[in-house]
Amino acid sequence: MKVYLIKPLQSNFAVASPFSTITTEAGIYPPLGLLQLATGEKIRGCHAVSVIDMVAEGLSLAALQSILERERPAVAGVTLHTDNLGDGCQVIALIKSVSPDIAVLAGGPHVAMYPKETMGISGVDYAVCGEADGVLGEMLDRLAAGKPLEDIPGVVTRANLHLPIVKLEIEDLDGLAIPDYSLLPYKKYSSILTRNNPIAIIMASRGCPFKCAYCPAGGTKLRRRSPKLVADEVEKCLSLGIKDILFFDEIFALDHARVKELCALFVDRGLKFRWNIRTRVGDITPEIVSVLKNAGCNLIQFGIESGTQRIQKLMNKNLDLDDVYKRIQWVRQAGILTYGNFMLGSPTETDEEINATVSFAIRLKLDFAVFGITVLLPKTEYYSRALRENKIPRDFWGDYIANPLVQIPNAYWPDFDKKYLEKKCKEAFSRFYLRPWYVFNYMTRIARMSNIAAHIKPAMNVFKNFFSDGAITK
Repeated sequence: MKVYLIKPLQSNFAVASPFSTITTEAGIYPPLGLLQLATGEKIRGCHAVSVIDMVAEGLSLAALQSILERERPAVAGVTLHTDNLGDGCQVIALIKSVSPDIAVLAGGPHVAMYPKETMGISGVDYAVCGEADGVLGEMLDRLAAGKPLEDIPGVVTRANLHLPIVKLEIEDLDGLAIPDYSLLPYKKYSSILTRNNPIAIIMASRGCPFKCAYCPAGGTKLRRRSPKLVADEVEKCLSLGIKDILFFDEIFALDHARVKELCALFVDRGLKFRWNIRTRVGDITPEIVSVLKNAGCNLIQFGIESGTQRIQKLMNKNLDLDDVYKRIQWVRQAGILTYGNFMLGSPTETDEEINATVSFAIRLKLDFAVFGITVLLPKTEYYSRALRENKIPRDFWGDYIANPLVQIPNAYWPDFDKKYLEKKCKEAFSRFYLRPWYVFNYMTRIARMSNIAAHIKPAMNVFKNFFSDGAITK
């Protein structure tokens, strides 16, 4: 049976923002979830499963239609993200316009948050709530045999909407196959944070036990892959000519013993590659920094978010800012690049606190900093608070998912003026990047002939977009 797993375009964002260019210019990243599923099915050998990455391939809806009309798959899986749900809905509608007989499976983060609502999307036949790795094979086998799916845990159908829905999580990540990047157009993936392209993404773990007030993805069980299998995956990527790898674990360095074991495998096997990680600042020690550096770690990305203790507590982030400064300097002194994420516009945040966050980012001497306006995301404490306190008159995310091609006009904390927050965000980028120290730091720590051009063009596009007269929305 022929099956397509489709990553839609990223052009219809839920929240109107002049800063969406930052997302689009940051790079083109592989759909690792779809790749994992396709690899598993390739090994099983029961169905012909292919991945279509519309972003990497630059496919329009018309081009996708031509492929579907030519290939006539029996099943199409579409990954859905709430922040660009409209793109996924357009793909689903297109699939059904090509042939109503194509079975449409919906998956991805949106389904995990809104499983029953997903079944209200016209054209969706089945949805998988959570991680589909353990159920996709059985779903495809049953569809090929004409058998029902409603008794498969985590699979949502119109026949079982009245029943409780199980959110699927894979306990044994070592039971999953190593993703086969040859199933993707892997030479087209890139990141502004790497020195050379193409790049690969690896997940050495899944889940995040922390529950920040602004994040819908936290509070999940942390599950880890064995260091050996992670090293095997790195080797497989390097065999394809990939030299830069981004680890997308939320808290890569939480378990120090595991980090040491993994880095020792990289060194013992002679794996020469550049790699970036994401982790909490509190995970960093001088010893672990030395271990990471010795194994080739090139950049560490930190979610710092605020430069005031009051907002840290409000976010349920609770970082000690003096401790943050100390640990960031350890990383910097070791020669590893530092990247910080910051949020402006938390509930009750003052102008002075917003300015203090930008000043703190500058004081940290970060190599990269990204400033974003706090968006009230669904299923978060911030959003629940806004509803509880009647700061917003209705569930605007509920309205959006019912009509995802109509943008949410303002998803910021309502006490702020939208134009004010956008102005402060622009000021933050200006203060951080447009100063002599940063130019000197860039030329002495970051710049290489291989990445200057890759940095300049996206940076120019970003600054041109939101520093133009029309960048601030009304």
